[in-house]
Amino acid sequence: MAERKRVYLHVWTGDATRARELATARYPGTDLVELSHRALREGGWKGQVRGFHSLRGHALVIYFNDFNDSKQTELIRWSGLLHRCRETVMVNRAGEWHVYKRHDWLWMLPRTVFSLFADALVLLFWFVYLHYLKLTSGPTRSREPGTPDVGYLFPYPLNAVTAGGAVSHIRGYLGGLAANHSTCRIFSGTALPVDVYPVELVPARRKAYIFWESLMLSYNLRFAREVRARMQRQRPGLLYQRHGRFSVAGALLARKLKVPLVLEYNGSEIWMADYWDPTRFRIWLRLCEEVMLKCAALVVVVSEPLKEELVANGIPAERVLVNPNAVDPDYFHPGCGGDAVRKELGISPEKIVVEFVGTFSHWHGLVVLQQAIVQLIQADTDDRLRFLLIGEGPLHGEMRNFLKPHESSGRVTFTGLISHSKVRSYLDAADILVSPHIPMPDGRPFFGSPTKLFEYMSMGKAIGASSLDQLARVLSHRETAILSEPGNVEQFVDAVRLLASDSALRESLGRRAREVAIERHTWARNANNVLAAVASGRWQRARMQNAEKAVPLAS
Repeated sequence: MAERKRVYLHVWTGDATRARELATARYPGTDLVELSHRALREGGWKGQVRGFHSLRGHALVIYFNDFNDSKQTELIRWSGLLHRCRETVMVNRAGEWHVYKRHDWLWMLPRTVFSLFADALVLLFWFVYLHYLKLTSGPTRSREPGTPDVGYLFPYPLNAVTAGGAVSHIRGYLGGLAANHSTCRIFSGTALPVDVYPVELVPARRKAYIFWESLMLSYNLRFAREVRARMQRQRPGLLYQRHGRFSVAGALLARKLKVPLVLEYNGSEIWMADYWDPTRFRIWLRLCEEVMLKCAALVVVVSEPLKEELVANGIPAERVLVNPNAVDPDYFHPGCGGDAVRKELGISPEKIVVEFVGTFSHWHGLVVLQQAIVQLIQADTDDRLRFLLIGEGPLHGEMRNFLKPHESSGRVTFTGLISHSKVRSYLDAADILVSPHIPMPDGRPFFGSPTKLFEYMSMGKAIGASSLDQLARVLSHRETAILSEPGNVEQFVDAVRLLASDSALRESLGRRAREVAIERHTWARNANNVLAAVASGRWQRARMQNAEKAVPLAS
């Protein structure tokens, strides 16, 4: 009997079920082996090389929700140099196939050689230029007092922003600016789902590259030149940029326009690379982060641990503003479509819906959640509990496989990624909203401020969450939520079980949580905190010589 062909499937983004359907239809009668996106991502480039080299079969199929989700198209085409499959295949949700075989390398080679040469020149230039910026840059002083016009920068042409915490923060903060009657011009490398201000696009023009990091570095100059030209006649009072990988566009603009830069800093990208999302070209990544922190007149962080980290690394405390994330309670409110969602999903009114919304990633506590779901279902002899899991991420495929029997029975529903406009109606469909975050892998205090936490509160629903650092500062046990020890599955199970059994408790906790969200955690208040800090010139009280020191971030 002939040996069955083996096909490897790597779900990069999108729905694993759709990916399996497409792969099975194209390669019937084959053994389909699914690769772990998390394992490849966490293994770093050396682990990825070893992982690909171990593959031997008919095809390696890489699935994307959309081809634009990939930053590594050229590398994927050449991955056949590493794996030992006959075909390298890319496919998207629409069923469009790109198939590459070894003989295709002949026509790919000239473009690839040129792209590699361009990447090398870009990396060399930026290695020198970033060192120069680090030595010569510092924060720009405010030219005029008062509430300034804002130039909002999102210089990330490869980041498709459609859902998740980033969308919530962008929409929320811009809405907060509008609530404070601020004028704002938005400049972005990609389309943003916002309507409160118009978005002026600055797309990336460079097509020949192998490494997306090289594209990002070169894009900094294009973005800065283009935005500077558009701002020449009417300069803003401040620039505001969300910190991200390999971006120094805000620092370049602040230097050229002589305008203060406000940096929204949600955490060190170097730390992320160490523990969650490995990357190439770490030296360049470190230099970009150091330059941005040096040039920022004000660094806005979401938690006290982040401020303490920055101050310990040489940033004057006067230049750091702690400003936790927030919510728009007029948008996220009870009774905004939950009944229709339950009907659409086939969940009857008497069922108790336990819901998680977020990125299926490490610190969200997905392992705790999946173990708790199994225990809760096994103990739920009355068949009352339903689990609704919304989002995508590196742990999505593994969690779905783990809970596959319960998904088949209808007890667990995975929706995948949903648009931001639908999130509130899905939250409204829940009886209990959960946030089982776990401690940081290196033992440091939890530095995040999940936007979903404040959206949970604003929906007036019962919340089951871990008592992890800032979460416990925002939520109060038995007043606005039921809290459990981070990483403790049994305590988390007990918390959900308690909420499921007591409707009066769910109602009282949800009511008080919404009251606290309205009192303390609105985006209008969040944006006003930044504007007030800028108007007061608080960072100008810091010694400029301290601001000009290098920023020795921990590796």
